[in-house]
Amino acid sequence: MLCFAALLAAGCKSMTPGDLTRVQPYSDRPMAGNAYLLRGFIGIWSYGIDGLGQKIDAAGVRASVFQENQWHELAAAIAQKYRDAKKPEPLVLIGHSYGADDTLRIAKLLQEENITIDLIITLDPVTPPKVPSNVRLCYNIYQSNSLDPFPFFRGIKLQPETEDATNLINVNIRTDRRDLLEPGTDHFNIEKNARIHEEVVRKLHEFCPPRHVWLAQQRPAQPPSAATSFLPPDGLQPDSVQPQRVGTAATPVQTGP
Repeated sequence: MLCFAALLAAGCKSMTPGDLTRVQPYSDRPMAGNAYLLRGFIGIWSYGIDGLGQKIDAAGVRASVFQENQWHELAAAIAQKYRDAKKPEPLVLIGHSYGADDTLRIAKLLQEENITIDLIITLDPVTPPKVPSNVRLCYNIYQSNSLDPFPFFRGIKLQPETEDATNLINVNIRTDRRDLLEPGTDHFNIEKNARIHEEVVRKLHEFCPPRHVWLAQQRPAQPPSAATSFLPPDGLQPDSVQPQRVGTAATPVQTGP
């Protein structure tokens, strides 16, 4: 009874809408970048996304979690804040289930605004559009199973917009990366999987470098006496691998926090 009550409490908390005012192209966290996470349908079964957001934040990247049905508002907020931003920090989208589908819908809308998304991480997308070309890398973690005909119970392999695209990696945890597969993993708990959380943070750090590295990258090479620090324009104050070709990741990678 206590376990059910705890599960219900976690599920209800995960139905809380995210704060759209948190959308911004800069941060003052140890790692450069902003990660925007989307829960699955309704949110009640995707409270693992909240836990993942907390781990990402603890790992030094500013993270914000949103409801699945906020995707269109989130896309509009990102477009507004990033459209004219000067040297925005890395932009990352992460989603589970229908929230994973929505990250690609957001990317498609941002493509019309000429806004680049540095990294999208999808966990068990169910009815997704194709990965657009304005995404530097889409890292799709999914598990195909006997329930493939039913989109509520499985994830699927993603497809790029163009056949020769190199901005997509599909990772089937049942065939390619069994090191990420925990006992009893299914569509409703894949986003709670601790091993996958570690993999997400590891991949995130490939695109969100330490702040001193990011600042050094923003400084002009000439002259040597150019600005010694990078600040957001207009007085805005922040609040706080090379992509592989399309296919599956066949070789396990050592994960870490």
